[in-house]
Amino acid sequence: MNFYKYRVILLCTLLVYSFGSSQTKQIIIVDELTKEPIEGVHLLYASLEEGSYTNADGAANIIVREEILTISHLNYQDVTVTPKEITLLNTISLKPDDVQLDEVIVNSFDLRKALQYVLDNYYNLYVDYPTEKECSFKETLLVDDKIHRLILSDLKIWTKDAGFNNRKLEKNIKLKLGTVSQNKNVPMDFDINDKGESNPESSGHIVTKSLLLNTYLDVAIVGFLKYSGMIEETVEVSSSDVIIVSFTTDWKNVNEIANRTKGRFVFDKKTKAVIEFVKEVELRNDIKKKTSTFSNREYEYESKSQVISYNFTKKMDKKYSLSKFSIEGNVTLSYDNKNYDTKFKNDLFVLKESKKRRFGNNGIVDLEQPIYKMLPSNVINSNAIVLTTKEREFLESKD
Repeated sequence: MNFYKYRVILLCTLLVYSFGSSQTKQIIIVDELTKEPIEGVHLLYASLEEGSYTNADGAANIIVREEILTISHLNYQDVTVTPKEITLLNTISLKPDDVQLDEVIVNSFDLRKALQYVLDNYYNLYVDYPTEKECSFKETLLVDDKIHRLILSDLKIWTKDAGFNNRKLEKNIKLKLGTVSQNKNVPMDFDINDKGESNPESSGHIVTKSLLLNTYLDVAIVGFLKYSGMIEETVEVSSSDVIIVSFTTDWKNVNEIANRTKGRFVFDKKTKAVIEFVKEVELRNDIKKKTSTFSNREYEYESKSQVISYNFTKKMDKKYSLSKFSIEGNVTLSYDNKNYDTKFKNDLFVLKESKKRRFGNNGIVDLEQPIYKMLPSNVINSNAIVLTTKEREFLESKD
């Protein structure tokens, strides 16, 4: 082989390798009928157990691979895309799924019985071995729908298996923080001292330990089954693939604080596994009065609701694993005779998962601390989760 041919072949090989292993492309997913963007669409290379999710603008970044890409959303028909199509398409339309009702299921479905089946067969349905999840973590704080904090960071989570089983959390799950792609925090102005200095701790947070404990589906199901009050349940959809059941509990009073829970379970019809779950706890009269130790000003906050959502994906070995998790707290903050609607939200997106027996203790974070206090100082540009227009505007603002 002469030198010129060798150089050409080598260059082509390098280009193919670079393209196949590292090129990232942004894809927009829209509704076929309305052309509106679709949030929460899962793009997955099933054979690699690697993927991403769309944001509120319908945008997702995906690494171009020589693999079939599956695009799925509960309310739409699945689409599969070939490697060649991935390189050519910038926008992909999804067709809404037809809502069907199987009257036999509607009239006979027993939610408690279905959930007990999931618990009894938990490790036949969900992963029963240690895994490492490469994730993108996003934390946002909004006050009157205006962003005050935005964090986007890489992290790795090691879990012993998919179940909690009343074991110590630290024995069951470990967390390591990676590089940070975005980190901006604008403290809330009520916590300002006489010198005009703002307290960076005033913006609130969701405790990491609580965040990780809530990622366990079996904990959520056990809590639901322990509820002794009245539950109104409705089969919303019964198709060939899924059964969707919504529920609402009655109001209960505990120490003068009223609460009720509503939400929905999505069951895979063939395996009977829960593949999606949304739970919202509504609160009344959960009011706490405080005095800032930083500014000595009085304020109060009323917790209005907490929303938790789970999404699961079937792995190559047919077991389900958590692919997306969100938790948010909605609070009304009051000071200086003004009320502010405040939302704390943490989103966890699993981008890749693999079996891993050991994780090591190097870089393990303290679960008692909020994640924003433990972020590494290095900040890089990351293509994992695409920022929305609103989020980009916040980062570019001078606040």
